[in-house]
Amino acid sequence: MSKQVLSFETLRKAGLRYLGRYAASTNAFKLVLKRKIIRMEGDLEQRPLEVEEWISEIVDRFTKAGLLNDSLVAENLCSSLLRRGTSLKMIKAKLAAKGFERDVISRVLDDISGEQEELEAAFLVARRKCLGPYREKKEREANRKRDLGVLAKAGFPYSISKQVIDTFET
Repeated sequence: MSKQVLSFETLRKAGLRYLGRYAASTNAFKLVLKRKIIRMEGDLEQRPLEVEEWISEIVDRFTKAGLLNDSLVAENLCSSLLRRGTSLKMIKAKLAAKGFERDVISRVLDDISGEQEELEAAFLVARRKCLGPYREKKEREANRKRDLGVLAKAGFPYSISKQVIDTFET
């Protein structure tokens, strides 16, 4: 197999293939394109300005075409994490780690009504880890501090953790 020559078109096609398989933030997509260039050329130093222009052009085109939409990707990731029992604090950290801009993160987290979703997520964690109301009745009081600590470590506020752990229904 012959080695591909780096050009705008090969980079654009590689970007299309990537977005066909994965949803990505704009920043993450830029990193993917840069890694592709490094794999093809060895480093970015040979044609830095030309390559940066290509990446900007591809990102602009894909954004206008609707292939790159940070808000939509962040909303989907956020709802997925909530369904898995992730706290809002951890969701914010994960979105930031994925390369989403602060304003996108704020907008997505503002759309969540907040305490009810986080309370449901905390109950999911408690059920999955057999904490508080999901623990044997005779073990609940002895493990109360530990259970509160587990939820705190998962990023839930004390008020929500206390509400979940002190629920006495199974």
